[in-house]
Amino acid sequence: MKEAILLLAYGGPEKIEEIEPFLKQLLRRDPLPPGLLERVERKYQAIGGGSPLPSICRNIREKLAQKLSNLPVFLAFRYAEPSIENVVKEMVAGGITKIYALSLSPHSSTISSAAYYKALEEVIRDRDLELVRLENWYREAAYNELVVARIIETARAQGFALAAKENQLIFSAHNIPQSYIDQGDTYVDEITANLEAIVKLLPACNYSLAYQSKGNAPGAWLEPKIEDHLLKQKQTGCSNIIIVPISFSMDHLETLYDLDLELQGFCTNHDLKLSRSRPANADDDFIAMLAQFITKQTSKT
Repeated sequence: MKEAILLLAYGGPEKIEEIEPFLKQLLRRDPLPPGLLERVERKYQAIGGGSPLPSICRNIREKLAQKLSNLPVFLAFRYAEPSIENVVKEMVAGGITKIYALSLSPHSSTISSAAYYKALEEVIRDRDLELVRLENWYREAAYNELVVARIIETARAQGFALAAKENQLIFSAHNIPQSYIDQGDTYVDEITANLEAIVKLLPACNYSLAYQSKGNAPGAWLEPKIEDHLLKQKQTGCSNIIIVPISFSMDHLETLYDLDLELQGFCTNHDLKLSRSRPANADDDFIAMLAQFITKQTSKT
């Protein structure tokens, strides 16, 4: 039996000309709604013309491959190339018969990890392949410790006293429709559990949870929306915020534009000071944690 690791991620356009096919794949719509492409292109232009996420993912794959010398490591995207289908074909052609699949999204939701695994299962359905999911790495102590280290790093750089009543950590998670939760999505439960584990490792601090990057689909979405939450916190005397992007392990449009540009502008207009802790990206401590987690999980099967 020949085994391999398959890293799964959202994907993203690295160039302006890749934005349209990315959106069509993501939304499953062709043509796109009027004006959407232009609005999204402007956002990507504001952060340099494309998403850094694919490059970060490739870096993660390369670093992990060096640490896991006994297992080949592949990478596939749900909404971009290389697609899950094409990478599985490559793996089969190379004689792989057992896939250990690991999502690089920390928490599962209908449009992230759950969507990756669903697509993977559909691709391998008629193939003689064994699939093992390597899930819930956000529970690892080493992961929560590296998140805490980045929070403290940001606090020190900003002279941010964690216990001061005017200061608050706001853990920010990507918004999803409430209907997903009503249908059994575990996203909010996983976010909440992860937040509680992180806070236990921090000194005394003020903290809360809010949701960012709400989409345009009709119906209820998760609350509180981050902008509304910030204004509510201001009313209680809070004036200095560190955003912790808890649902993101890597930088992409939702951190570099939605937080660093759009939300920063919102806070400036409302006399709030805003800073952001950085995600794991392809940093060595994240790679070490993933390698340890993969080794531990694969040794069980």
